[in-house]
Amino acid sequence: MSAVAEVLTLVREGPTTGAVAFRTESSRRMTAGSLARWRFTFDACVALPPGARIAVAHRWPCDWGNAQGRDPQGENYLTARTSDGSPTRWWAARLHLWHPFDHVLFVEVPDGLARGASVELRFGDGCAGSPGFRVQSFIEEGSPFSLRWRATEADRWTEFAQHRIEVVGAQPEKLVVTVPSRIAPDAPLAVHVRVEDRWGNPASIPGTLAVELRVAGFRQRLDLPPAAFARAELPSPGPGVHRVEASAPQMPALAATSNPVAVGGDAPPLRWGDLHGQSVIGCGARTIDAYYAHARDFAAADVASHQANCFLVSREEWAQTAASTRGHHEPGRFVPLLGVEWSAISSLGGDHNVYFPGDDAELRRCSHEFLPDRGDAATDLRDVDALHRHYRGSDTILALHVGGRTANLDWHDPGLDRLLEVHSTHATSEWFLFDALRRGYRMGVVAGSDGVDGRPAASHPGHMGVRNLRGGMTAILAPELTREAIWRALRERHCYATTGERLLLDFRREGAIMGDEVVAHAGPSGIDGFEVRVEGTAPIERIDFFRDDACIDSFDAWAEAGPSSPRLRVAWRGASAPGNWQRARMDWDGGLRIEGNRIGDVAGYAFDTPDEGVRDFDAQGVRWRSITAGDFDGVVLDLSEPGRGELVFATEPITLRVRLDSVGSAGRRFGLTNPDRSVELRWLPEREAPRSLRVRFADPAPRSGTHAYWVRVRQSDGSLAWSSPIFVTVRDA
Repeated sequence: MSAVAEVLTLVREGPTTGAVAFRTESSRRMTAGSLARWRFTFDACVALPPGARIAVAHRWPCDWGNAQGRDPQGENYLTARTSDGSPTRWWAARLHLWHPFDHVLFVEVPDGLARGASVELRFGDGCAGSPGFRVQSFIEEGSPFSLRWRATEADRWTEFAQHRIEVVGAQPEKLVVTVPSRIAPDAPLAVHVRVEDRWGNPASIPGTLAVELRVAGFRQRLDLPPAAFARAELPSPGPGVHRVEASAPQMPALAATSNPVAVGGDAPPLRWGDLHGQSVIGCGARTIDAYYAHARDFAAADVASHQANCFLVSREEWAQTAASTRGHHEPGRFVPLLGVEWSAISSLGGDHNVYFPGDDAELRRCSHEFLPDRGDAATDLRDVDALHRHYRGSDTILALHVGGRTANLDWHDPGLDRLLEVHSTHATSEWFLFDALRRGYRMGVVAGSDGVDGRPAASHPGHMGVRNLRGGMTAILAPELTREAIWRALRERHCYATTGERLLLDFRREGAIMGDEVVAHAGPSGIDGFEVRVEGTAPIERIDFFRDDACIDSFDAWAEAGPSSPRLRVAWRGASAPGNWQRARMDWDGGLRIEGNRIGDVAGYAFDTPDEGVRDFDAQGVRWRSITAGDFDGVVLDLSEPGRGELVFATEPITLRVRLDSVGSAGRRFGLTNPDRSVELRWLPEREAPRSLRVRFADPAPRSGTHAYWVRVRQSDGSLAWSSPIFVTVRDA
């Protein structure tokens, strides 16, 4: 631990003056998610009065450990001592008024502090065995601690320093290989390889890491530098669908299969983007330049947009946003979209992502709530009616989403509201899509991160401090990687959403693709000709076919895969309420036990973070930690005898007892409402389900009027994809 002295003098506004000096013994660089120890010391350069307070605050998205003083042997143990033995009192709280420095540790000296005395804070104090204080889970070039003080209750809090700690990635845990989704037959295959730590960061690589790439009988070595990503170009593997295999001989645990690439064919080219996230401009972390660079270089995204909450963006920061967006624009390589999140409260319209077609645009906020400079407050668009009036007739695109202030679907402008976000790090929010469809809205379906960790296109919930799930991605059907082509595709709703996986999804009907509006004449057999082609990133479990918000048909790929195995998947899904990460979060901590059978092994299913998962198991039971937000979590049990005995499932949301001989090949589902939650039991197929599917659907009983037809794909790893609808106006034959 290196000692760093930072002496800063503060003159307090008020009837008296005072001075505080700050010293720290702290490493300037810490590893994400690790345990560390450091000290902050505050010296009283003049006598401080009784009740004087010092505060240490970190930004809202940063998931540093929660300080505790109860267990000296536990993580995040904190002590506060004075050099002269005078008493201290400390507590932690959320303070909205200091947003985005919401997480505050307050320290009070009830009897005051003599001149020359000091207050020392020990984070992760190891005097009684604490292993240390938990470091935030995501990388940051300088994670800031805001240091503030106040002499008396009559005085204002004043920031007198910021102390920054660089947070770097941990050891390699996962290899990720990304290829374009579609290429021409004569084009070379561009391959992007990255190495993540367990929290989704660029891993710390000592020196270089050799990776072997294999596709269609061709092999090539690629050396990854300390940046933990690299690109290679391979010869075309030839017509058809291919997946690149990769492994790291130095680290046998690192192996991966790429997303599918279709060589040739008649489907439109695909571009992948994260259209929704924030940097330190807004309520997030990292600089906007680091934000765009992460999307382009580490996450291999084609498209990204920066969407800071408008009430946090100063005029200078908006100019910086436009400059960075313009500077990272490189047609053919990376297309950033200038944008901002208009963030009124839900009763005034709720969160809307605003996308502009060019390099510059006027910033129109919903309010100046957190901005001291109110010189342009007269330009605010205070409700969604004003938002719609201002942009109506322009080439602006709006996307509605479930965020801190969920968009209110009572307002709708068809010319502007072109997109709806179904998944983000907040939650999987199918209810939001269903609500829009019931209202007859014609919107394209997108997904993004809505991340505040500065890692667009590869956002991770970490310790789940302010987010629940991994970020989603939007596939954009654009013939060229240019801003003009991306813009046309988004306006025309030629896009689909995933929970982050780059699977290939082609949904069409007689030449119409997702997002199109067509007229169809119903015949004796209804309306047919809906065709779905899927190339998965995992085995495909099922495809559901919807008319508006009703599932009218399904294809069960597991049932088609053949006989069942003795492996039983127990999966649960739910959200405490419709809304953002806080409202949606549902705690499933608990377990199950097996009576009349034995468990041989257990695997986790679809957990989102290392803080979740199986905690322990034996032959008769399993215990886990789990949080869902509209997504799936679960366990897979390897049982000694399929169909024998009973399963007892015990969690706060649902408790049930099930005879295993009642779980047929199609499985069983147990659901409850208010709030919506369910548990599914299903035997896994003995033979792996296919990764490639081509299915046709029809509506045998169509209804007159205009309806949205769309599909949802569920993969065997719990991941999901949603097509944008084809909007069909049904007429009699």
